[in-house]
Amino acid sequence: MLFLRTLPKKYLLCLGALVAAMMFFAIFGGRGLLQIYHLREERDRILISNARLREENQKLSQQVQRLRYHKEEVEKIAREELGLVKKGEIIYQFER
Repeated sequence: MLFLRTLPKKYLLCLGALVAAMMFFAIFGGRGLLQIYHLREERDRILISNARLREENQKLSQQVQRLRYHKEEVEKIAREELGLVKKGEIIYQFER
């Protein structure tokens, strides 16, 4: 500390300005602490999204397996979602 007392005030001001500028860029610069914080938040959102998509992909894969090996599932979906009927069937529709 004795060393700092012997320096002229203009050098101390320059040194203080340099330290302040370095701290500013360390926090707000392109690779500063603020940018790192935002990147970590984005990474966390992406990891959560990936986990959700993996789960959805697994469910769809199971559904594909069911449809591949159980033809009655295909028929059920064709009837319920697409409104298809077998040849010779009669459809009765009632108003609700």
